[in-house]
Amino acid sequence: MIREVAFSPTDGETLSPLSSLVEWLAPVGTKVEAGQPLFLYETDKAIATFFSPVAGYVRRILAGNEPRFSTGTVLALLSDSPDEPLELDATPSPQPDAPDVFDWNEIDNREGEPEPLSVMRRTIALRMAMSKRHIPCFYLTVAVDMTAARSRRSAMRKSVGKAATFNDMAIKASALALAGNPSAAAVFTPEGVIRRREINIGFAAALPDNGLVVPVVRRADRKPLDEIVSETRELAERAAKGELAPADCAGGVFSVSYLGAYDVDEFAAIVNPGEAAIAAVGGTVDTPTVVDGQIVVRPIAKITLSCDHRSIDGTLAARLAGDIKRHLEHAEEL
Repeated sequence: MIREVAFSPTDGETLSPLSSLVEWLAPVGTKVEAGQPLFLYETDKAIATFFSPVAGYVRRILAGNEPRFSTGTVLALLSDSPDEPLELDATPSPQPDAPDVFDWNEIDNREGEPEPLSVMRRTIALRMAMSKRHIPCFYLTVAVDMTAARSRRSAMRKSVGKAATFNDMAIKASALALAGNPSAAAVFTPEGVIRRREINIGFAAALPDNGLVVPVVRRADRKPLDEIVSETRELAERAAKGELAPADCAGGVFSVSYLGAYDVDEFAAIVNPGEAAIAAVGGTVDTPTVVDGQIVVRPIAKITLSCDHRSIDGTLAARLAGDIKRHLEHAEEL
């Protein structure tokens, strides 16, 4: 009996519009068991493994050299015996590129040939364009005195041997702020606003090909800071090696993007579709400021919230930003 193997995402994965083959693990003629790895594929977030849904002999691989496919695309034929006649003529359905209103042919060819986009880079471009096109954002910025945060880092280094980064503290502070303002942990849909049950915070992490991915710290409001430190380091290391699974990047309700390590003072980030807001954390700069009527120098960081106005209004965003600021300025309580 000949069986078609159609592509479907792994459990818990939010599939990108298109995925691509990375490596075929079972050559033609190989006998595979149900649940055995068949091939590796790339999504917008990670490299994932596709497991064979049935047992049989791999008789034909229908994926090309640079295939892009979506759910339901037939990628292989399996049979019960290695010499069973192939009577099916299954071919993968062509997947059209997303429509684009810009005429890219206007670019002068003398600039050079375009480099092929990976599925991840293509999907990042599509999602960011979708965000700017469909999400009506507004922005607000708060200045945070990071004196307590600096002291907390020093105390952690002495007590547990590993110091939280300002990114770790911003994740924890954002999670606590969302716990105190649960209406902000929601996302707009055409059917209504969906309130999220868990406060899962994503953070921007670098990929080996200079891309970005957003792994998620789950239930960050309930985890102590040192546990968040360990988790973000482990996720960032796996991201740098390209080893994140799609489930590592799923379920976020809010994101933190930290660029302070690159001497960026202030910036506004783009809301990740499926979330309601993102906090952009700039660098900590020693700045003259007024405290109790006196001019003193304090370490100040600028944090800018980008908010989806369909689910968060200005007052709620102001409370959320104020609570993030308050938690960071009392970092000893994180």
